[in-house]
Amino acid sequence: MKNIIAILVLCVAGIASADSPSVGKTVAHEHRGFYSNMSFAFAHNWYKNSREDFGRRYDFDGTLKYVDYYDYSGYTFPMSEFKFGVGIGNLAAIHFVFNIGFISGTMDYKYEVYQRPCPLGVKCAEILDESRNIDEKSKDAYSFRTFFGLGSTFYPIQDKTSPLNGLFVGASVGYTLFATMINACNEEATGNGGVSFQLELGKEWWISDHVSMGFGLGFAHTGLIWQTVDSHSSDNVLSLSFRLTHG
Repeated sequence: MKNIIAILVLCVAGIASADSPSVGKTVAHEHRGFYSNMSFAFAHNWYKNSREDFGRRYDFDGTLKYVDYYDYSGYTFPMSEFKFGVGIGNLAAIHFVFNIGFISGTMDYKYEVYQRPCPLGVKCAEILDESRNIDEKSKDAYSFRTFFGLGSTFYPIQDKTSPLNGLFVGASVGYTLFATMINACNEEATGNGGVSFQLELGKEWWISDHVSMGFGLGFAHTGLIWQTVDSHSSDNVLSLSFRLTHG
């Protein structure tokens, strides 16, 4: 991944150098030099998380498998995001990315216990112990999430007289962490993390020589990695953001 980012930076820099002899020089209504962006988004977050554990019981010769399933859906305003980096030749910005949000929603929770009449590490048929199952729907839940990583924002339209000038496409990769409390009394909690990618498409308008404002539509996806089962190991965010950019 580091090699891909390095190649991307060199390609953008090369194109920009051919386009203009003053790649890093500050110019009105162009993205050059220091670049910063902050955005505030209305966001919808949904995930399928899980936890799989194994154990023993004193009155049972084999092993037990315990599986918790969490299906969450929630909304927030604002989800805040910050980018800091450098604009290259008015074509692209390379930047660090950090965002944070507190989300209110509902959680469907399911708990299953499987008996395995064989020692741990030996494959054998699992038997669902339905007498110990729990299945609860639409419980109030509150979630905290954050993302940090590296990304690029591209401004492909160079003609300043074009109505599409200020159109941008952004992408970033990094790591997401979240924690969710179920019910106000925190009777249950779950959390997870994983490698993420974010995509964004939008439009900005210059409001001064070096500051622009606009809107962006974003999507983020995370593959969850901690003690998960295949069917419940993903996290997603869809967002509509108001953006303020310098540089």
